[in-house]
Amino acid sequence: MAQPEQTTAEINSAIHEKSQLPYGDINSQSTGIEALPSIDDEGESRMNKEKWLALFALGAAYMTAVQQGACIGMIVKSIDIALGPTTYYNWLLSASHITSTISLPLAGGLSDIFGRRWFMISGGLIHTTSAIVALAAQDIPTMIASALIAGLGSGALMLSLAAVAELVPNNKRGVVQACLDLVGLPWIVFGALTGGAMVVYHGKYGFRINFIIGIILNVLSTVTLYFFYHPPSTGKRLEGRTKWQALKALDWTGLLLLNVGVVLFLVSLSLGGATFPWRHAGVIAPLTISIVFFIAFAIWEAKLAKDPFFEHSLFKGQGRKFSLFLVISFFLGGVSAAVGFWAQAVRGLWNGDPIKVGILCIPGGMGAAIGGFAAGILIGKSKLFSTKNCLIYATGIKIISDFMISRLEPYGTYSEPWGLGFGFMSMLGSGFASVSLLVSVQLSCMDKDLGLATLLLSTAASIGSATLITVYSTIINHDLKKYAGLKVFKAVAPLGYYEPKKIKPLIYMLINENIQGAAALPGITPQILKAARDALKYVWAGAFRKVYMTAGACVATAFIVALVSKDVSHMMTNHVSVRLQNERHADEKEQT
Repeated sequence: MAQPEQTTAEINSAIHEKSQLPYGDINSQSTGIEALPSIDDEGESRMNKEKWLALFALGAAYMTAVQQGACIGMIVKSIDIALGPTTYYNWLLSASHITSTISLPLAGGLSDIFGRRWFMISGGLIHTTSAIVALAAQDIPTMIASALIAGLGSGALMLSLAAVAELVPNNKRGVVQACLDLVGLPWIVFGALTGGAMVVYHGKYGFRINFIIGIILNVLSTVTLYFFYHPPSTGKRLEGRTKWQALKALDWTGLLLLNVGVVLFLVSLSLGGATFPWRHAGVIAPLTISIVFFIAFAIWEAKLAKDPFFEHSLFKGQGRKFSLFLVISFFLGGVSAAVGFWAQAVRGLWNGDPIKVGILCIPGGMGAAIGGFAAGILIGKSKLFSTKNCLIYATGIKIISDFMISRLEPYGTYSEPWGLGFGFMSMLGSGFASVSLLVSVQLSCMDKDLGLATLLLSTAASIGSATLITVYSTIINHDLKKYAGLKVFKAVAPLGYYEPKKIKPLIYMLINENIQGAAALPGITPQILKAARDALKYVWAGAFRKVYMTAGACVATAFIVALVSKDVSHMMTNHVSVRLQNERHADEKEQT
């Protein structure tokens, strides 16, 4: 007579082969065996007051994380002017990027074991602390410290992406992610404009408004999470152990190897080309050591760890699903990094002030919001919009758009209207790809690994972004150094301004947008100033042409990977991963 465990496994295997039902947790071993959904899925799929309130709290947490990232890029230089000036203010962005990349997989994996609620509440408190530190800061080092803290908090807040998915049926995950995109809409669309308005209309210290808003949103999200979000107190990866047993069994060696590798890799990219030349030991040494740590981490997780942090079930037999989705996320993260250079392109090509830059960023933000919402609504609704097809559509749109943007010029056919139009289309593709990829990853993993899988996707995008930002910055700096002097000299020499010692400070001031300082230089006339600015615009245009050609090549790689990836639309069923604790209490009251 067969043992009960064997019978269950055989039934699950047979059912999966015929009907491919969703993952469950009857068998929690990392064998890749899929189990039946719970028998009360139909009842758990209904929406109720407890779920709506929890989704509101999770939406507030997501909006909080988005707000700070959307505005900070526009005010970094203003912060340096007010509290500096320094030569290292870009670490305001690098610092938060490094710590958020560390905290993303940690928050995802640990919350799968110990439960999500207190990780998210702690993330809100940490994020609040960072905003308070920034609000009180009197120098750039303190601001960088606040950015380090903010990155840790934002990684935990991004758990909202996994938390909303597990509260609704698999076939509604796209819709709920679309709604989450709408929550971030004001900042995605108007973040750059809001940041610009802070510094234009509110003086030298107007940047502090960003952190006042951050404190308000953090308090709102933390309070609502505390009162409205009540998931199970433990995660599904706890698997019958006590929390203390799970903590002792945690893969501390793997976590150390991973985090040291990530930190050294991102620090080396931040130092290269800025603090040190790329061939300097200060760049090569941490980069080489980081690669060694990554290799050691891979060997440890695959062969040596007794209880690996990265569940083998995520990768075994998932070569064309989860693993390829991470590859796509890496390249799309790098492509999305090019978006951050759009504001710089606007300033360089069309001499935009902060308000104009913000206005010209609105079409791109609208494209991202519309694309994300459309993907969430359409994905899985028919074979035409299978998960695989959605990824192909999104990357296809981006290939065309990014190569079209590469034709940008200061004047003529390929100037502002061209850039705004294809910028909208490019970001529409980005939004569509982001939500499609998120839903695909969440459908390709077991319920117990949902947090880790979701935030690993964000980690891959973050590392891709950091890598390509370095490439883009190197391209721009190379072109400015190589061509700016020659182009400007050719433009102003016929006007009588041909002494090299005078041209160098002129170029420096124009690159740094100090137009008044440039106009005040000895011998500068309005005609000479205009000729120099126009020449520099074409240098910027050449640099951004290479940036967006590189972005197009990256998204073309993502497109090829999407073509060979596996469709997971069959997993879009009525299965619900998690039931809130207060839902159960509400049901018990109704029954009594």
